[in-house]
Amino acid sequence: MRITAQMLNAQAMKAGMPIKHSTLLDYVKKDKMNSPLYEALNNNKLATVNSVKKGSYEKLDKVADKLNKSAKVLQGNDEKDIFEQAKISGDGSKVYESIEMFVDDYNDMITALKTSPNTINEFYRQMLSETSDEIKGSLKNIGVTFNDDGTADVDIAKIKKTDLETLEGLFGKESDFVSKVDFISGRISDNAEANIKSLSSTYNSGGNTYEASGKNRYDFFG
Repeated sequence: MRITAQMLNAQAMKAGMPIKHSTLLDYVKKDKMNSPLYEALNNNKLATVNSVKKGSYEKLDKVADKLNKSAKVLQGNDEKDIFEQAKISGDGSKVYESIEMFVDDYNDMITALKTSPNTINEFYRQMLSETSDEIKGSLKNIGVTFNDDGTADVDIAKIKKTDLETLEGLFGKESDFVSKVDFISGRISDNAEANIKSLSSTYNSGGNTYEASGKNRYDFFG
């Protein structure tokens, strides 16, 4: 049987108690801010939201780290210049493989940024898109084309038909495109790690959220 406010009032009259024209909902609204249960529910909700955000940033950090590494392979920053090695050996397979890996990691980065609803991540995505726009025509000539969503497709057969000097100019240590992508991916990783640290420091008891990062995340190429 559902207990109504009228029924409670009737029982109060029989007991000689004063009737207050308030509903049960009024009491709930009045007391919920001081209710341990209400606070616990709010804290649990906050913890769940922060857990999802943390997971998103952890994925972003992992993807950014992969892109950073594949860019450094092309730039010869791992102490192995794959373009020089290919010229000496006459085998360009490592170059082709590294270019394909770089584009795959670039696509993963674009996708991860798009699925992470955050103003700074949208800013990073725009920076990557603008960087690719600067060289889009030259990349198309060798078999790398960009889609409307910002991701790229690789025609590996066309890549293999391109001379190593041209590929080195577009993807090697002198490439502005790869250098900028490397730099931006590093910033994305830094931002993700800062947010992971902040979200990890969240605690429930005082209702406090997370510590602020002191990094200037908008300081590009400076």
